[in-house]
Amino acid sequence: MPKPKVRGNGQGSAYRRKRSWEACVVIGWVIPSDPTKKPYPKKHRKTGFPTKAAALEYCMTYTKMDHERQRMRLEQVYDEWSSKYASRVGESTMSGYRAAYKHFSRLHSAWIDGITAQDLQDCMDSCSSGKRTHQMMKVVAGLLWGYACDSDYVDKNITENLYTGKGESKQREPLTDKEVEAIRKAIPKEPYASYIYALCYLGFRPGEFLKLKKSDLHTEEGLVYLTGGSKTEAGKNRMVPVPSTIMPIIENRMSVSGTDLLFPQTVFSRKGEFTGYKPMSDEYFRKHVFKPLMSRLGIAEGKVPYSARHTYSDKLKNAAGDDKTKAAIIGHTDYQFTQKRYQSTTTKDIKKVADTID
Repeated sequence: MPKPKVRGNGQGSAYRRKRSWEACVVIGWVIPSDPTKKPYPKKHRKTGFPTKAAALEYCMTYTKMDHERQRMRLEQVYDEWSSKYASRVGESTMSGYRAAYKHFSRLHSAWIDGITAQDLQDCMDSCSSGKRTHQMMKVVAGLLWGYACDSDYVDKNITENLYTGKGESKQREPLTDKEVEAIRKAIPKEPYASYIYALCYLGFRPGEFLKLKKSDLHTEEGLVYLTGGSKTEAGKNRMVPVPSTIMPIIENRMSVSGTDLLFPQTVFSRKGEFTGYKPMSDEYFRKHVFKPLMSRLGIAEGKVPYSARHTYSDKLKNAAGDDKTKAAIIGHTDYQFTQKRYQSTTTKDIKKVADTID
């Protein structure tokens, strides 16, 4: 009796699944992190074929497509996507995306078409950060897989049902009055303490703050203000008053030569010699300026640069002026709605707020 015909390796298989057939193709091998365990195959499956022949035909077609199409690793897709997407959003937003993407580090070198939803979920489950970070991880994964689908690097978006965990996102805690005062007292001995202190009285997002230029400072009808902001339509090119409390800091920064930035990074050589200035990145400010200074001042862990924006928001609440003007200053989206239907905020309105910010 002749032996049944056997399909060659790599050509796929078909399996009966109740009333339909399933096609199965091995697309790679997984090397377990545990050296005592053997590698196991990574498989691509598709169900719903009416006959075995139809399922096997799909296997042949998929195998051919797999050989012909360009395979991309996750890190390659991220680099390609970010180079095109960065211009659509602000630096602050991209900084958040970069931070979330780093939590998928163990998948960076994997072929994106071989990564499963469970692989992504495992990374999210092992991340010890809060719900906000998990939500951002899901957003980044969704953007990457959406781009990969459009670029034909993967067949479908596997990120829709990723679980971000129970509970509500916690609001970032503002810096307290006592902590702000500690930062003020540190200005004479801490080079960047004046940056953080000024941030508490301007309310810009950290990325917006670090991009401010000397040419962004204006004086009009007795009001000194900065123009900046970029994250949302409501937040772009808004007028932010400079309170008298930090005017000496702004005047000092304006007098610094060698840079057009108000809050640049000071550069030193390996020998400790001053060599000039350069733009300070959001990440450098967070890791090498804000966090170390908070630690040296004994300020509780959990405070981040964005906490200064919440501090400013609290100051706005206690200042004089109407809510419409305050929303315009801090760049909230509800102001955009108001502005379209009612009068615009005037310099006089903003000055009233600026004169009472404590």
